[in-house]
Amino acid sequence: PPQPLEPWMEELYRRVSDHQTMGSVVDELRASLADVENCMDQYFRDPGNDTLLGSVPPKLQQMRGVLSVLGLDQASLAVARMRELVETLMQGGIAAEAQPAVFERIGNSLGALGFLIDMLGYQRALARKLFVYDEEHGELRSLMGRAPAQAPQESEVLDIALVPDEVPAP
Repeated sequence: PPQPLEPWMEELYRRVSDHQTMGSVVDELRASLADVENCMDQYFRDPGNDTLLGSVPPKLQQMRGVLSVLGLDQASLAVARMRELVETLMQGGIAAEAQPAVFERIGNSLGALGFLIDMLGYQRALARKLFVYDEEHGELRSLMGRAPAQAPQESEVLDIALVPDEVPAP
């Protein structure tokens, strides 16, 4: 009879299997996101055609479920808010003059979501930490590359003021 696998072999097999499963999930999320982006792009070009948005809420709901299962709560919240916005657009609940700002918020969130989905393929734990839903602006945002802005200290301002604009020639 075959012998049981060594523990390290079982662990290796489990990791490979998890990686393949996550790859399938990421591929499915990418495909759903591409469909949503395509529909939204067509709608942004022709805001009078509400039929273009028909498939968007169910796709967003499906994506939200997957993101929630993966423990990506901020992304899940962002997708839920995008779905609410799309449904409001479909019902004509957003004035024409407010639509460009809504389009920009949805577009920014879709871009960040695409980046998050790409990151899931190779850094799942990091993807959880680097994206937040900004309730004030209504967008999913990446925290990468942002350092808190600090005002210059008074001594730095004085140093800058004392440096001459031109250096005299010798």
